[in-house]
Amino acid sequence: MIRSVKQSIASVVSAVFLSTAVHAADNISIPEMGTAGVRGMTVQAERLYGEYFMRKARGAGAISYDPVMTEFINSVGQKLILSANNVYFPFEFFLSADPTLNASAFLGGKVQVNAGLFHYTDSEDEFASVLAHEISHITQRHIARFIEEQSDRGAISIASIIGSIAIAIINPTVGAAAFSTSAGIMSQSGINFTRDNEYEADRIGISVLEKAGYNPMAMSTLFKKLFSMQGNINSAYALLIDHPLSEIRVAEAYNRAKNMPQRKNSTDPNFMLAKARVDVRYMNLKLNDFKERLLKAEKVNHYYKNYALALIYYGEKNYSKAIDYLEKLSSLSSNDFIVDLYTDIDIERGKYDSAISRLRTIYAKKPFDSAIAVNLANAYLKAKQGKQAQAVLEKFLQKYPNDSFANEMLTESFLLQKNKCQALITHAQTLALKADYNKAFNSLNDAMHTCKGSYSQIARAKFAKISDQKDFDEKLEKRR
Repeated sequence: MIRSVKQSIASVVSAVFLSTAVHAADNISIPEMGTAGVRGMTVQAERLYGEYFMRKARGAGAISYDPVMTEFINSVGQKLILSANNVYFPFEFFLSADPTLNASAFLGGKVQVNAGLFHYTDSEDEFASVLAHEISHITQRHIARFIEEQSDRGAISIASIIGSIAIAIINPTVGAAAFSTSAGIMSQSGINFTRDNEYEADRIGISVLEKAGYNPMAMSTLFKKLFSMQGNINSAYALLIDHPLSEIRVAEAYNRAKNMPQRKNSTDPNFMLAKARVDVRYMNLKLNDFKERLLKAEKVNHYYKNYALALIYYGEKNYSKAIDYLEKLSSLSSNDFIVDLYTDIDIERGKYDSAISRLRTIYAKKPFDSAIAVNLANAYLKAKQGKQAQAVLEKFLQKYPNDSFANEMLTESFLLQKNKCQALITHAQTLALKADYNKAFNSLNDAMHTCKGSYSQIARAKFAKISDQKDFDEKLEKRR
């Protein structure tokens, strides 16, 4: 199952791996920080600013919804987080459909991963080294420190800078103008971290990488590849043109890793499956040519080749061929990537019971795995079993309440049950997660006229909460 929106959002805040932005949380008032910067930017304030950005990003379609990829990215990210220090917020890693080589660290523990990062890395360890670097920018509060310095230097409020950054990321044309008129301190190409920030993120990132069980030499290996690409006119490497690697930084990463316990790269098949999924669905390749190359290739990773071919044949609606290649991966019968594609094939063929049966077995063991839970709920919806879908989604949303797509599906489950009251309330929640406040209030007004008893009170409480959220956003934007 996949739901993605191509992202054309420019990276406004970037370092060698980094663009900067912000995170999310419902609250009422903007922290009073004036021009004080990090000295006044509490951890809670970082979270609030981040939640604001996430609402704006969802509304702009900047987040690609692919639960299988999201689950894998988060599994790698959380493994690294367990080995990191100074973790002050629950981190969230999400996918962008952008095919360029980049990842981005945001205030409040948000990390965006461009699809292109999978295409340009050769192992899970290299991929994890980028996440470790981004995590370290956040745990060391480099982003907040940067904002502090700019606020002090320009005598403007942090809220003004945050608002400009958020707008610039979501709408680069408007954002560039906002920077020049409101902030007057940032160039269109982005926000640059200091050399010391980068070295610190490298040093701590390599340590996090090693402690998490990855090959600490992976960052050095990737740096060397990136270093060799400098000057490449391919737009995929534009980040390297804006933020070139120095020989000293490459050498320091190597020397640091050389003194750590040496390990081989991970052989977990999930990275190769993710890489194949990205190459087929996100990299704008000519799939007929790509398929022919794969069919002729001999020295290609077994998991990558067969999953990529299965995806291509699925896209061509040649489901029998797709299954032929999936069966070559029979040792991974319970793997999220494989189960996801089998489910898609079953649903396209109208075999809803087959999909449900397969997914329920795995769901019993992994009820909060987004790839499994969302696929099972979707299969129930396709089979017109709204009550069963509702049960799966409500349990999932207890842990992940800000999953906008799961909320959309929950709305559908209520509609299937002809429960207009709860459908309206849930629809309002989905709209509020995207900062679409007028439509959210319209939905809640309808709910207050439709719902009876306690559900009418729930609709009123939801209206008040979303009003507070809207006030927060508007106050932040007025400070620009």
